[in-house]
Amino acid sequence: MVVIEEMMDEEQHQQDNAALTRSQERLSDADELESALKHITRPSARLHVENLIERLRKEGKALERVASSSGTRDLTEETAGVGESMEVEPTEKPQPPIPLRTPAAGPPVSTSKYRSFPTYFFDAGSYNSPTVSVYVPLDDIGSHDKSKISCEFTSSSFDLIVNSFQDGNDYRLLNDNLEHDIDVSKSKYIIKPNKIILKLGKIKGEYSYDHWTQLTAKKKKEKGSKKDDPAAGIMDLMKDMYESGDDNMKKMIGETMYKQRMGQLGKDGMGGLGGMDDFGI
Repeated sequence: MVVIEEMMDEEQHQQDNAALTRSQERLSDADELESALKHITRPSARLHVENLIERLRKEGKALERVASSSGTRDLTEETAGVGESMEVEPTEKPQPPIPLRTPAAGPPVSTSKYRSFPTYFFDAGSYNSPTVSVYVPLDDIGSHDKSKISCEFTSSSFDLIVNSFQDGNDYRLLNDNLEHDIDVSKSKYIIKPNKIILKLGKIKGEYSYDHWTQLTAKKKKEKGSKKDDPAAGIMDLMKDMYESGDDNMKKMIGETMYKQRMGQLGKDGMGGLGGMDDFGI
């Protein structure tokens, strides 16, 4: 169910208060880390802490802007009387055989006509929250023709499109490399007077929901059945360790590869691993 709202409701007040609280927590964490920075002497450790401080401040300020935007713009629109809430059933589209959606799926769309939204913010929420949120600010979007606003969700992507906006532009936000898969049935988009909020349903495992730290995965997800091939997963892990490891790590992995090629690895009781030549060293 896609919910389209044009007035600030009680649920949104709670969400904005939560965003402001998380903003204050991140800024407080950054201040405390900065005060402890003078006690750290190792250059590499200082660099890690400084990067963490910078990231916390950016996230805190972004959440602060989201809460501030809702508290001023949305309240002004509400007192002026901005329509009433309505619900629209999303049009279901046949899923393509390939899990990852591409811009070419369905009717041909020329991506060159679209512009990126001026900005957007990601909020991972709390550990046990059922969704993560993407805030997409756009002034006066609440008064735009709802038939020209759409968002398509798949298990691994979302595609938000605003056509023929009042400034003469067509906007698009496409992400087909999310950090985790999403539950399409629990995903929706909400239209507010001055922003669009995407709610991405998290997948619940045996004990809890997937833990999100960012919107986009660090590496492009590969298609195929590597998940069903334990040896392929081990090879990927060893490649990552080799590429990012220090000299000792590379030496250890190099020795393992040598034993594999010479047929000595199985004699140590570890068994062989196919694909060692893929390292290229």
